Amino acid sequence: MSPFSGKKKGSEGRRGGIFDNAALKVLALIFAIALWYLVVGEKSSEVGLMVQLGLKGMPKEMIVTKTPRLDVEVRVAGPSGFLDNLSPSEVAVELDLGGAKPGVNTYRLAPVNVKVPKGINVLTVRPSSVDITMERLANKQLTIKVKTRGVPAKGFKVKSINVEPSSVDVFGKKRAMGGLKYVGTETMDITGLKASVVESIHLDLSKEGLSGAEPDTVVVRIEIERKKLELPKP
Repeated sequence: MSPFSGKKKGSEGRRGGIFDNAALKVLALIFAIALWYLVVGEKSSEVGLMVQLGLKGMPKEMIVTKTPRLDVEVRVAGPSGFLDNLSPSEVAVELDLGGAKPGVNTYRLAPVNVKVPKGINVLTVRPSSVDITMERLANKQLTIKVKTRGVPAKGFKVKSINVEPSSVDVFGKKRAMGGLKYVGTETMDITGLKASVVESIHLDLSKEGLSGAEPDTVVVRIEIERKKLELPKP
């Protein structure tokens, strides 16, 4: 066999490798071009959405005293197919209040504050700024009053109500804290009780201007006893 025959065979093998799976390669190219056309070549549209403004990073020692406008208009652009299925819940506008100071804080609203799905561009945000008024929290140590509803079963009565701890530190606006002498618990239902109960319960901090308490749960023990029979007088 001629020594050149082996080289010729190897050369044919290399040429054949270029055309291996040619049909699959052509199909992949067509698919890539079609995908590019769908994403890039699709007609671009614009749409406006009303989005709720979110606040994050609130300093623990601060409280918002004047709520800003919470509805924000966001105008976005993108492929029509994307925008047709875009929901306001997929768009988020958030402000970081980490550096807030007492008084009026003015924050600019810009596209950088808006989170949108990939492929969507934020054009404008309105309003372009918001004012958020904040003040330092006041705190006050208050005793706890247990709220109850109903009465024990017939023939039984409440002997005593104990709460641990007996007082907590409550935080809130100065105006709200001024007249407070105690803080209540959420209501405990004692209807039909025949035995003592021990329950961990949250404090009621629903009063406007209150922001929290430390701790915000307490342990309440309500002792129930039988009523003593009253003998008729002779």
